[in-house]
Amino acid sequence: MSRAHRLSIRCGLVLALAVAADVACLKVPAGDLDAPGDANGAPQDTRAILDRHVKALGGEEALRKIAQRTVEARMTFLPEEGCTAEDENCRTQELIGAFTLKSTADQRLYRRTVIGAGKQQQVEEEGFDGKTGWQFRRGFLVLEDPDEAAVTREDATLHWYLDMDKRGIELALEKPRDKDFSGKARALDGVRWSSKGDILPPKTQWFDRATGLLAEEILEDDKGEPPISQHILYDDYRPVDGVLVAHQIRLINKVGERSQEIVFTTQHVDHEAIDADTFAVPRLPPIEKAKDERLAQLAKAHDEAKGAPKDGPAQVAYARAAWAASHFDEAATAAEVALKVDPKEAEALWIVARARVLQGRFKEAMPLLDRAEKAGVRDVLVHAQRAWIASQQRDFAAVADALDKLGAANAPLAGRYRNFAGKPLQVAFKGDGCTAELPLSAAGSVTFADVDIGGEKVRALIDTGAADVILDGKLAEKLKVPVRSRSALGQGGAEIGHGQIDGLALGNAAVSGIPVDIFPHDTLVQMSGGVGEPPAAVLGSRILSLFQVTLDVPAKKLTLVNPAAKCKAALNAHRAGAKSTPFYLHETHFLYVLGAMNGAEGLFLVNTGMQGIALTATTKAFARAGIGAPPLRRDQAAVVDIDSFALGGAYDVQGLKGAYGYFEQEESSDQFRIDGMLGLDMFVRGRLTIDYPERKFYFGPTAAPPAPAAAPAKAP
Repeated sequence: MSRAHRLSIRCGLVLALAVAADVACLKVPAGDLDAPGDANGAPQDTRAILDRHVKALGGEEALRKIAQRTVEARMTFLPEEGCTAEDENCRTQELIGAFTLKSTADQRLYRRTVIGAGKQQQVEEEGFDGKTGWQFRRGFLVLEDPDEAAVTREDATLHWYLDMDKRGIELALEKPRDKDFSGKARALDGVRWSSKGDILPPKTQWFDRATGLLAEEILEDDKGEPPISQHILYDDYRPVDGVLVAHQIRLINKVGERSQEIVFTTQHVDHEAIDADTFAVPRLPPIEKAKDERLAQLAKAHDEAKGAPKDGPAQVAYARAAWAASHFDEAATAAEVALKVDPKEAEALWIVARARVLQGRFKEAMPLLDRAEKAGVRDVLVHAQRAWIASQQRDFAAVADALDKLGAANAPLAGRYRNFAGKPLQVAFKGDGCTAELPLSAAGSVTFADVDIGGEKVRALIDTGAADVILDGKLAEKLKVPVRSRSALGQGGAEIGHGQIDGLALGNAAVSGIPVDIFPHDTLVQMSGGVGEPPAAVLGSRILSLFQVTLDVPAKKLTLVNPAAKCKAALNAHRAGAKSTPFYLHETHFLYVLGAMNGAEGLFLVNTGMQGIALTATTKAFARAGIGAPPLRRDQAAVVDIDSFALGGAYDVQGLKGAYGYFEQEESSDQFRIDGMLGLDMFVRGRLTIDYPERKFYFGPTAAPPAPAAAPAKAP
């Protein structure tokens, strides 16, 4: 269990522990309690401290008569301290909220937090029914993992000071303190809590020696960066039904140098019966299909443009709406109409240029980019498009030049391209000069092919979601691949190396001058989903785009066709009789296709390296398809049922499973919509051809089982 998670569970996501941890904190006359102690009155063991506390609350007999408790409190969020100017989420003003806690002696729990009012109001609920912990917020129901139940059950314990042995609690005596949190002179006796097997996060409680009551509670996690701590102060003790209950609790949360205090002021306490349904896991109501706002805007813009064909701004607005909705061809057409009205219209030039880049029409795109830049489009935006074009054309020097113009932050990446030795990604075919066939194996929902690298037979994952060839660090070390630079895989991710290899062979096809990324072994295992033998390499889109690629999973065959003119017959062999739909290649390697989930349109990234599921989508995309949030598990994608998925009139699948809560990127770097991601599992029923030369997907019937593979070509 992670450091942050351990704290958040025990503390009820910051808000919970303050009232839930304990409901003791009362003012009683000093000297009314007797307990064994030393000359200074300090108890000699933890049992004596807790016995004093139980007696101070009203005694064990009175406490055991209380089977449940409801607490209602006012919450005051004080301005945060230690914030920097970069902390956009730092709360600088006081905020008021309401808090409700219901807990039982048999370890059930319900919490409700309300912050703000009107449209800005945030309502969060969480509970524990004795078996399952849950949270409900912003329409999402999150179920607790079973291995967290022990932590939540302890958090739900109303009379936490009783029956500790039965709960596996281990106690240790702390050295007494003579000052409290504020620095005031006060004798405090400490108890350190832990559990057998370290199931529960440790904590330290400090009890007022004069009253026997809990004064402070501390939870700390200093093993990570930044360190996390929580300090809870109990005050204003009042009697309720013969026992004492805390009526003011201060919760001080500290993360690194940032600190925030939340004050809970109890307004009502009772011990009345609580309906059992209060603690039960909520039932999610069915949802109706949500409106597609981008398509609605597109329809409106289309009608306005149609009614004013010579109105340049109306045509630009139409093109803008089509672009935002990922209707790239429509956007380009509308923008071209606008350019007939005004040939120097910057936004229209920019839309047409980017559409041509997505379509792979680079000869048309380059002069359009020049015109857009002269018309006022920011040069950094234009340079990024030029870098992507150069990358797809395998002109690494031009990539480096474009990256240099994007600023110093891109210098390391520019250097990687500029330092590449030789001509990148040169292809040679043996045999008929056109076709290479390799056996294709599947594990889970991803596929592999055996390739030859430096004389080594290597199991490689076929992954359109990756950019370059990726090598296992162990293989790279064995092949003595020089590492010319390093970077982190995402923010705070594993360190990866960058280099190049002389070549690799894919059956009858050999590719030379290949840029490679070198990943830690464990990272590659994760990429393949841990299913079957892990790959030693990954073939990303940069190398796959050298070919027309056919993945025939039922026939267990991978076919690579040379895109040269002489191979027209081989190329057409996978096009003839197959239905097709266009795809768009964005940035260096992202494949996008327009599809419809339960009839709701969206733009989907095709990622053949996605393991475990056919489809994942954003929350909004699922809502437009009439699919609501299922119960989620922390750090896990939940599975939902999808009635149908279609790619134009070319491909239609009924009865799919989708992953919910995994993909939430709603827009690309070019401000067009993204709605989800498709894995190879979507297409395993037949033959999928990724026709990079034509920028089309072809869907056809499966081929016959493969013949024995030909001897691989030697890597040049």
